[in-house]
Amino acid sequence: MTQPPGPGEYPPPGGYPPPPGGPAPQGPPGGYGAPPPPPGWGYPPPGGYPPPGGYPPPGGYPPPGGYPPPPPAEGGYAPPPPGYGTSGYSVGEGLSWAWQKFAKNPVPLLVATLVFWLIGAGLNYLFSRTLDAVSPETFIAYDGGEGLIETTSRTLTGGGLAVLLLGMIVQIVAKGAIASAGYAGLLDIANGQKVSIGSFFRPRNIVAVVVAALIVDIVTFFGLLLCILPGLVVMLFAWFSTVAIVDRNLSPIDGIRASIGIVKANFGQVLLAALTFMALLLVGVLLCIVGLLVAIPVAYLFLVYTYRKLSGGSVAPVTA
Repeated sequence: MTQPPGPGEYPPPGGYPPPPGGPAPQGPPGGYGAPPPPPGWGYPPPGGYPPPGGYPPPGGYPPPGGYPPPPPAEGGYAPPPPGYGTSGYSVGEGLSWAWQKFAKNPVPLLVATLVFWLIGAGLNYLFSRTLDAVSPETFIAYDGGEGLIETTSRTLTGGGLAVLLLGMIVQIVAKGAIASAGYAGLLDIANGQKVSIGSFFRPRNIVAVVVAALIVDIVTFFGLLLCILPGLVVMLFAWFSTVAIVDRNLSPIDGIRASIGIVKANFGQVLLAALTFMALLLVGVLLCIVGLLVAIPVAYLFLVYTYRKLSGGSVAPVTA
């Protein structure tokens, strides 16, 4: 009487036991009789199909849930998956992208830049005049040997200190509001959306932006007191804080952490980008007010491009 086969003696799934006295039939090379892949979706990785039991061959397959995309019809390379930006970062490409995006949206960018500048200049003038009213400057002239030398001094009264403190608070809030609204419009451009003048006057996450700006300003101030260099380091590592908070709706601390993480992972590229950013603004200053009206939006578009690329995000192509 024939005994049933013991454990481990069963034939592979999909096959049949060999006929008595005959050789076992051979399966497809490198395979175990598993069904072929769906037509038109490429070939399995080298080494054949997975053995019975569901264990992948050495090297593994991609995560379950799909097959690799079909090969391009004309040869060449398949397009990247949706939602991913192009790999790599180039200062030159960033400058080109920023300039072309400015050229496509000159009116909203120029008007917003001019309005923001007028708001800042108006606040500075207002608090300067108020401070002069409560704590006027004193002019002193003395003979320096080669003629009279005039100097000014100011003794802050209680009212002067109050005006100074109030002015600082108002300017920090105004700076946060302007930054959150300005970045909102710039991020819309980076997303390929059509923008208008109103796109730059819709602040996002303004409270977090103001708090983060206050934290960064305080730390930068004390850093500048310590031989300047620590303050510059703080400014560099916090460079992307505001744009990250507006873009990802982050808290102040998370926005600062996100900026530090980007800079730590790409220090050389960020340093080069920051120097390029400062060079753009310097060129604008040398070209007076008209130059700044163009240089400021181009520089901040370049900053947004740098942030998106180095943080793994994407930007709309220049044609969008």
